[in-house]
Amino acid sequence: MTDIFVSSVLVFTSAWVILTDLFYRRIHNVLIVGLLLGWCGIAISSFWSVGPYSNVPSEDLLSYLGYSIAGAVGVLVVGFGLFLIGQMGAGDVKLMSVLCLWVGYDNQLVFLVVTALVGGMLALLMPVLSLLEIAGAKVIVQISSRFPRLKIPAPLVFSREGVKGLPYGLAISGGAFYLLISPFSH
Repeated sequence: MTDIFVSSVLVFTSAWVILTDLFYRRIHNVLIVGLLLGWCGIAISSFWSVGPYSNVPSEDLLSYLGYSIAGAVGVLVVGFGLFLIGQMGAGDVKLMSVLCLWVGYDNQLVFLVVTALVGGMLALLMPVLSLLEIAGAKVIVQISSRFPRLKIPAPLVFSREGVKGLPYGLAISGGAFYLLISPFSH
């Protein structure tokens, strides 16, 4: 997971998810599809010894990718069950699943455990998170009023419905950031 491209993708994705999930409670499908297609590209390029999985012996590469896919599908199935009972958002489930591909099967368990721990901390810090959300939303509204051509939508905190639930994309991003800085995941 030390590849610069993979690290850059995870940093950009995490930053985007933090902003969109915190202020709009939405993780865009375009991001998910882009991540999936990007992973397919790097997985294929690894067969020519140029991708981030090129350090995996070629005879083991297919099984490594297969295990990565199996882990991601497992996360998708369990997450879909959580979505059906209203415990998790669809975007969160899809993001966790596709990020399991990016981190590889040898890092998937660490990613999921850290994500769960960060999610628990976020739940405990929800009052503080709400204050940060309101302060950030005010900044977004100010930017939107200064630059109306950008057509930035108003954050959900100012809508009639208000915000509901924990923005779990922050926890998922926390799991991804941990893998970027952890010496054990490389």
